[in-house]
Amino acid sequence: MNIIKRVKPLPNFQIELTYSDGEAILVDFKPVIAQGGVFSRLSDPDLFNQVKAGGDGRYIEWPNGVDFCADALRRQAEQKV
Repeated sequence: MNIIKRVKPLPNFQIELTYSDGEAILVDFKPVIAQGGVFSRLSDPDLFNQVKAGGDGRYIEWPNGVDFCADALRRQAEQKV
């Protein structure tokens, strides 16, 4: 299981995630936000920057209830390499 130890929101709707094994990945959320629906609210920079690790690092979450699994985010990043 991948555990997120650090969540750092960056400009342009990107997030740097650091996992318990020390690996850091960069996740671009612009394509997710562009899907619309519940994700469209993340286009507000003030809300987007409130992202944090939840569930003891098993996911990232926002105050509006949107969340993403740590394992899925890491797999997605590895597939792009």
